[in-house]
Amino acid sequence: MKLCQTRSRQTRDQILAAASDLFSRQGYEQTSIDQIATAAKVAKSSVFAHFGDKTNLLAALGLTEIEQLAEAGRKGVGIDPETPLDTQLVALLSPWLTYFCREPAFAGLYLSQAAIVTGPYTETFMRLCFEVEDQVADLFIRAYPALTPDEARLYARGVQALFHEVIVFEMSEGLKQSRPNPAPPQELLSQMLTIWVDGVGHRQSLKH
Repeated sequence: MKLCQTRSRQTRDQILAAASDLFSRQGYEQTSIDQIATAAKVAKSSVFAHFGDKTNLLAALGLTEIEQLAEAGRKGVGIDPETPLDTQLVALLSPWLTYFCREPAFAGLYLSQAAIVTGPYTETFMRLCFEVEDQVADLFIRAYPALTPDEARLYARGVQALFHEVIVFEMSEGLKQSRPNPAPPQELLSQMLTIWVDGVGHRQSLKH
């Protein structure tokens, strides 16, 4: 039994290593399951048996780092509660933005989460994405204790929408070329979050 488990693990690792190499060299969209199986020296059926499809294989490759990002968010790493809310939000989301800008294939997976194929790795991926939204909502509640959970969730979704826009802009060469001297992604995110948080603060002040 242990020998079978060891071989299964080795096969999985071979597939992951081959996929990682091919995705980095020729791109996710240009890489096929057949190519991955050939590079990993395994049967095509083994790739499907371990990962189900190419989307889940991509998600599996990114989960180690994205789980570390989620854990850092849970612990509030780099977030100073004494700073303004927009600064805290930037501190929470900046590591994610850096990662997605560095890994466009995984950024694409993140942006298309509503349409991705269900599987063990994509489900974990989506859970972590939703967890970030929870973390953003928690920061809003800490800044504005009178907020209801539904209000905090609504504002958090607004933050996520702005975050998505920054990633889309960064991934689109056409959009960047249409705007001379665009701000770096981190700066753009900071600017947008400041405007959003100011609006939330104004709305809260009108209630009191």
